[in-house]
Amino acid sequence: MRQRIEVKRSNPASKNRLLSTILTYLPGAWIDPRSNELVSLYRLRYRIAQEEQRYDTAIIFLNKILEIDPLNVEAKLCKGEIYQRLADYPRAIEQYNKVIRLTSDKQNEPVHLKARAAMSEIMEMLS
Repeated sequence: MRQRIEVKRSNPASKNRLLSTILTYLPGAWIDPRSNELVSLYRLRYRIAQEEQRYDTAIIFLNKILEIDPLNVEAKLCKGEIYQRLADYPRAIEQYNKVIRLTSDKQNEPVHLKARAAMSEIMEMLS
């Protein structure tokens, strides 16, 4: 026969006291960051991961940027560059195509020009 272990349940009053203490001493701890702050944070984390050549982690942070801002062409361009570096050319071409389509009305924009140059580089390499 097994012995029963007594489990102590927390007191709801002490939970409320803990929350009020946290809110008193850390007033900003429960504030959700704004979208632009998150994008800046994810961009920083992406750059750190890229410098450390952790490309899978870099792609995760780029995807987080794109969850917040699906039309962020810089993040799409960076994803294409990473896929190109990893020799995953179909995915790189897909990302570059998205950038070119999203910036088709701004053909002199640096992001558009970089995507076109990278696309032509891949096509030249594959032919």
